[in-house]
Amino acid sequence: MGKFGFREVLCAVAFCAACGGPLKYQVASSPTAPGADAQIVADINEDTKQTNLTVEVKNLPPAERVEESSQHYVAWYRKDSDAVWTRMAALAYEPDSREARMSGSVPELAFEFEITAEAEADVASPSSSVVFSQEIGD
Repeated sequence: MGKFGFREVLCAVAFCAACGGPLKYQVASSPTAPGADAQIVADINEDTKQTNLTVEVKNLPPAERVEESSQHYVAWYRKDSDAVWTRMAALAYEPDSREARMSGSVPELAFEFEITAEAEADVASPSSSVVFSQEIGD
């Protein structure tokens, strides 16, 4: 292997793979909330098969402007289009700044992610009022 042995090369490859850092997504809103933007940071941990998400949204209108009966924004994930949506959390929304935030963990390395406008914060399934949608991971 030349100047470096197999062990040194293997360690260097493992080190570089671990240094990739979190995935970052800039996501524009759907037409239901024009002008809103989300920054999603996905920190994937392959050892634990888990992804930690941090979401920050700007220029987000109040939920009732997206859907008249809505009062909350809720984040959801599912492994793929054949899976059922799982509720992650309601977003913390600041009406004065029109900003929202949430963080949470997903027991997947790649998945679909959505934020919807909802009448209740603890709903069991997402409404059709999708504000953001993003594929996370590979």
